[in-house]
Amino acid sequence: LLVALSQFVPVLRLGFLFTYVAPLVFVLAITIGKEAIDDFKRYLRDKEANGQKYMRLTTGGLVPIPSSDIKVGQLIQIATNQRVPCDIILLRTTEKSGGSFIRTKQLDGETEWKRRGCGNRTQKRTAYQERLAV
Repeated sequence: LLVALSQFVPVLRLGFLFTYVAPLVFVLAITIGKEAIDDFKRYLRDKEANGQKYMRLTTGGLVPIPSSDIKVGQLIQIATNQRVPCDIILLRTTEKSGGSFIRTKQLDGETEWKRRGCGNRTQKRTAYQERLAV
């Protein structure tokens, strides 16, 4: 970049301006194009992730909801091997002990399974209405 800019000063000019600017423009164009393609692919992945359906617990039962519409305070049912769409607090699991194993690869890059648990009080609730009373 500095060499190409130095060619605008007549005393420092060594050759044709094109021979300095053309390679720089070519490299920048390729880099910008690559970044644009990566951004578009990321957009498509985000759109797919935001469109995944989850089950929201309401007074009328379970209702499907896309992950982009999940709000703070809503109760969401997450199935086995389903991606966790947002920050959550475990209220109940299918394990009697209230434990669950999760991967936090998207948060911190670690691929190991981590054990997380829920509170005993919420784990013991069985009926939908009891869970909504939390």
